[in-house]
Amino acid sequence: MGIKLVILTILIYCLANDNVVNSLLNPHRPHEVEYLKEDVGGPLILTPLLEQNKTREAREASKVSLDGVANTIESYSGYFTVNKRFNSNQFFWFFPSKGDYKNDPVLLWLQGGPGVSSLFGLLTENGPIMVNKKSQLEIREHTWTNNHSVLYIDNPVGAGFSFTDNDNGYARNQTQVGNELYIALQQFFTLFPELRGNDFFITGESYAGKYIPALAHTIHKNNPTAPKKINLKGLAIGNGYIDPLYQKGYAQYLYQVGLVDLNTSRVIKKCEDKGKYNDEIQGGR
Repeated sequence: MGIKLVILTILIYCLANDNVVNSLLNPHRPHEVEYLKEDVGGPLILTPLLEQNKTREAREASKVSLDGVANTIESYSGYFTVNKRFNSNQFFWFFPSKGDYKNDPVLLWLQGGPGVSSLFGLLTENGPIMVNKKSQLEIREHTWTNNHSVLYIDNPVGAGFSFTDNDNGYARNQTQVGNELYIALQQFFTLFPELRGNDFFITGESYAGKYIPALAHTIHKNNPTAPKKINLKGLAIGNGYIDPLYQKGYAQYLYQVGLVDLNTSRVIKKCEDKGKYNDEIQGGR
């Protein structure tokens, strides 16, 4: 638990403080950055506790304590092992709904990249906390957690705080991405069994436009025979990187089906032409 909180504090501080970033890029700057020297222990891997049916202990261990006003926000964090052979573990941070927790939908948020931490979405887009100019945590007024429980996972293994002990533990295809997220989700709903029957939605943006369908397919494939089903209700993909080859020709299609007006279609067409032109240059044509 200790190392998790320290790492999160360091990440939040770096995201909000240009001086830290500059000092890392230029080690000859006159000022120095002080680093924590205490032994913060190892990562909080919850899988062994869940396998021993020690759900209460796992939940208590994963409860997060934040500084300042953010301490009023309830949240849980830790790791789920998704591949024991290579010791591959996915990092998560979960925020229960502030509204009707027992009945509100559960959302999974996946960042794009590939390789970007989902904490980006948490801290800068839709989470209940954010970082101000003084590198302090603040509560975000308009957040998805006002009426949804939101789970953030660093995906795939290697992104953000998710890690593996072996290079073979990194995902090679979308099938592996979907399978490992599915394993993590089953552990999440074991940790929070009261939420298993709630409506569940997979959400994300950018390159997550590939991760989200992969996970949805895995859930749809496994649900008929799974001892514990996941109540998947839908997907939400923002700015999705789904099929780039054909997405470059969407302007006319979107206009014809009435999703955009003529002016918007022309703007999209200009972007498409620019993208095609760049591809031709990079390809040597």
